[in-house]
Amino acid sequence: MGFLPEDILNLCLDRAKKLMGSELYNSWLSNASFRSFSNGVFTVGLDSEIRANFVSHNYKDKIEELLREVTNDNSVTVVFTHVPEILSIGKVGNSSRNDTFSNFLKPSYVFSRFVQGRNNNLAFAVAKAIAHEMGYSSANPFFIYGGVGLGKTHLVQAIAHHVKKEQPDKTFCYISSEEFVNGFVNALDPNNNPRKKMETFKNRFRNTHYLIMDDVQFLAGKEGTQDLFFHLFNELYLRGRQIVLTSDRPPHEIEPLEERLISRFQSGMVVDIKPPELETRIAILKQKLSDENINLNYDIIYYLAETVKSNVRQLEGVVNILAANIRIQNMEMSLENVQSIITEYLGAFSKRLNPSLITKTVGEYFNVNPTALKGKQRKREILIPRQIAMYLLRDLTKLSLDEIGAYFGRDHSTVLNAIKRVKTLMQKDSIFKNKITDLKHKLMN
Repeated sequence: MGFLPEDILNLCLDRAKKLMGSELYNSWLSNASFRSFSNGVFTVGLDSEIRANFVSHNYKDKIEELLREVTNDNSVTVVFTHVPEILSIGKVGNSSRNDTFSNFLKPSYVFSRFVQGRNNNLAFAVAKAIAHEMGYSSANPFFIYGGVGLGKTHLVQAIAHHVKKEQPDKTFCYISSEEFVNGFVNALDPNNNPRKKMETFKNRFRNTHYLIMDDVQFLAGKEGTQDLFFHLFNELYLRGRQIVLTSDRPPHEIEPLEERLISRFQSGMVVDIKPPELETRIAILKQKLSDENINLNYDIIYYLAETVKSNVRQLEGVVNILAANIRIQNMEMSLENVQSIITEYLGAFSKRLNPSLITKTVGEYFNVNPTALKGKQRKREILIPRQIAMYLLRDLTKLSLDEIGAYFGRDHSTVLNAIKRVKTLMQKDSIFKNKITDLKHKLMN
């Protein structure tokens, strides 16, 4: 095969999106990632067992057809798998164990490859400090929060990489809260010696020097797991072990979460990571393009940085699509061609998030008939959701104020006032802001 397998898969997934439509694609294949290529078999990872099984039964033939078309090899096949990307326990000094349990650390997620900017400087500095000094007094626990794709996982995996390489006498455990919950539930199985299984589960964490947990917000509402984690947290903390946590929101906005856990999470260093500024986005793009051996003139890089603003992951996705078009289709990277590719790449998302879907989602969230949101009633229980729907339409789509107003039977000044009202409420009320975050999560996943 003359091209990188990753590029071939990226191009096929891009074609699959056009064939399936953005709504189906985003539901089932948007999280697909290249895992390996060996003996004519592409292994593609998905983020859940349910998704992997569904895609295997419903889309395997179509993906194989696309892969064979691109590679011109009718023997190529594809396997979809759910390989946990969360559990990683490592001890330097025992190479076999280290190799076995560090498989889920991404090699590129190291400190030297983390692009710094004003949006993440403090988080980076603290992460490096605790990687060098376990239990760093003012940053234990270390709690990083921020939106999707902003670099939280990169930083915490960089800590694990540093421990793995530079501290042969230390161990680390890197796990997501979802996997922690699943492990706890499995240990409770009454048919398989639950007492022994629970002790085995606890011992996986008791002796680690660095406990690193991603997406801790998923502990919310799980009382038994919270109780276990509280006692584990205290045990490690009192022994001077380092605890590192990530979340999409600050501790006090995770609901429902026990007050004692909120207090523990806030007792060390709480740092947020914001979306990258223009200069940082340019630096990130230059790094990713260099990795792919792609040379673009500054006007194109500037266009990309100005157009793709939300997060680092989306910037990486843009570079992957460009790389696939260059290597497989031999496309010239003129500004016009790049604009065409990016418009299509971003357009699929904005087309999926149409006024009807957003209004329906907001109505269901607040238990209001979506039709009422387009009506004339000004009761608070309808007015606020209506203003939120207007805000989300402006924030998540390319619709103008006039177009949003026309959908709701209002003028553009009414829409503008609604957007200002929602922004003000988000600044003043953390619970309200959390609701907007939840709605965005529902709409974007």
